[in-house]
Amino acid sequence: MYGFDTLVCMDTVCSRPAYAKINLHLAVGLPYPDGYHPIQSLFALVDLSDDLEVSWERRTTFSVNVTGLEAYCEKDCDTLTKAARLWHEAGGCPLQLSIRCQKRIPVQAGLGGGSSDAATLLLLLQEIAGERALEQKVLEQVALKVGSDVPFFLSGAKSAVVTGRGEHATPVEAKNLAALLVMPTDFAISTSSAYRLLDESRHGKESIRAMSMQEMLYVYEKSSAQWKGLLYNDFQACAQNKGFYGELMHISEPYKGFGSMTGSGACWFFVSEDKDEVQAVHAAVVAAFGGKVRCWITRLLP
Repeated sequence: MYGFDTLVCMDTVCSRPAYAKINLHLAVGLPYPDGYHPIQSLFALVDLSDDLEVSWERRTTFSVNVTGLEAYCEKDCDTLTKAARLWHEAGGCPLQLSIRCQKRIPVQAGLGGGSSDAATLLLLLQEIAGERALEQKVLEQVALKVGSDVPFFLSGAKSAVVTGRGEHATPVEAKNLAALLVMPTDFAISTSSAYRLLDESRHGKESIRAMSMQEMLYVYEKSSAQWKGLLYNDFQACAQNKGFYGELMHISEPYKGFGSMTGSGACWFFVSEDKDEVQAVHAAVVAAFGGKVRCWITRLLP
């Protein structure tokens, strides 16, 4: 795996990792008139990545071809194709792009894999374009058009407070925590259906648990054991598979770390300053669920 800031380029071929994220906290507001929702969240990168390999040629017309995602979406319906086309339409130079994505981040997991892929590609295109790169403001607009999580990945922050639709990412000090990721094998959660269920469960009322930004950051500065009952994810309470997450929370309760759903699901995580605790929770989860889950023992990127 390449380092976080490493770009590997050989002539007209570049490769770079696209890291996953977890939401240590995710409060969701009522939808805007356009249907999008404001959020208040703590994003943190984790050491699990897709790998992108991009080869290019300068041409008079633009084209893009993506491989490696055939099992996950229809051709040309992926975030990489969308990001490349929007970048070119915004003024990016004409290139013939061939992109290969080695997928490791599970899809429909709340880990931001597609958004991270798109942001990583946008940064690569900027470096390839050199003097013809888009202005930063235009690049940020392109990122938001691709997806609400893309601006965070574009920002270069390893941890950040993310607000608005996702367009505002304010870096915060990254935590050095071990992490367990748990992904169910028998169901996934689409983002659109998760938001619909959340809206239906609220009947037009805001979450009564909403914290101020200052309160959230005050809690974040504490140890992960002190996050319990204070940091939360609004999607977890209304998830269709609440029993699954309830059992995971029950398993992790005796330990000092912090567990929660990430994003709109379906992945659940447990983080702790103590790697042995993460190992112990992993063993307990495997004993309880067996082949019904996939697990990764990893860490937050410090």
